Amino acid sequence: MIVFQRLQILFLLTILLLLGANSVFATEFAVGTCKPSLHSFSTISAAVSSVPSGSTVLVCPGTYAEQVTISQPLTLEGITSGNSNQAIITVPVAGLVLDEFGYAAQVEVTAGPVNITNITVDGTGNNLDGSATLIGIFYDAGSGVIKGVTTRNQLDSGDGVGIFAVSGNSEPVTIEDCSVHDFDSGGINVVGNFTATVKGNHVNGSGGGIFIKSAGSVTDNEVTGPGISVGTGIQGDFPAVTISDNTVTNWNTGLVDSDAAKYTSNTVGNTGTGVLLEVAGATVESNTITQASVGIDFECETSTVKSNTINDAATGINNVPSGLTSANTYYSVSEIRSACSGADSRKRMETPRIPHTPDGP
Repeated sequence: MIVFQRLQILFLLTILLLLGANSVFATEFAVGTCKPSLHSFSTISAAVSSVPSGSTVLVCPGTYAEQVTISQPLTLEGITSGNSNQAIITVPVAGLVLDEFGYAAQVEVTAGPVNITNITVDGTGNNLDGSATLIGIFYDAGSGVIKGVTTRNQLDSGDGVGIFAVSGNSEPVTIEDCSVHDFDSGGINVVGNFTATVKGNHVNGSGGGIFIKSAGSVTDNEVTGPGISVGTGIQGDFPAVTISDNTVTNWNTGLVDSDAAKYTSNTVGNTGTGVLLEVAGATVESNTITQASVGIDFECETSTVKSNTINDAATGINNVPSGLTSANTYYSVSEIRSACSGADSRKRMETPRIPHTPDGP
């Protein structure tokens, strides 16, 4: 009996210690007043700079006019209260301060992992007029997941970017299910020595839709441009990246390859050039290209191009190297194949403007 009582006491003490530990290490905090049971802050900046590393910061619906820097691992999440779950970060009244790179980042992450979910970042009223690069969300060294985020109105005289991730470390970055629109330089730019997953995003703007210069994948995105006279839908600038199952429409060039990446099962429509190959070694397979002046332009480079469907094009495959075999399906194409006539300078004009960083181009 005594032994049993001692075991009961030890068990109860263990439970109490665990409960106490959970209380001491409680990791949820709030911004706003919608979670009265949690310790709360009036601004996002105050919260992310004050909470313990690894905490979750829950942001109540509302508008927060501030510039946010996150320099420790945490989760930033917009939550539902009442009939809304829209937490909006807007430009502060005093304007945006430039970081060490000369960027005006509305949300900047300098350490990770940092996960951001269900936050809207609005660049309206930035008043930069092209004097610095405006970035909605900027991961300049950190890793993490950006999910269900909206960036909008990053308009800056041709220097506005929705989401930009750059890093020299090997930690992964995921950008998923985001709405990125009304930018005028780049929608989603990824540059660095890490593996990126860019998946299921809706990107709609001008300049360039998605640019990736890292290992990883770009899949299931909808990338819409302003018309066939402007910009590039998706550009791959790293050999170990797969670009697949995307829908790309209304760009000067739908897909641009700059470093022998792989492009499969994409749907490209209403473009000047459906696919442009700047270097040798790319794989372009099982894509559907509709309504283009040129379906696929080889730029006289040797690549694996097969099993694509090209419909309603003036030229199906252009600047094809002599002797190269490319078996595709063609519908309503005026000229199936045009021989290599020498690379031109168009590709340099079409490359989207990517902000310079120490680790980037």
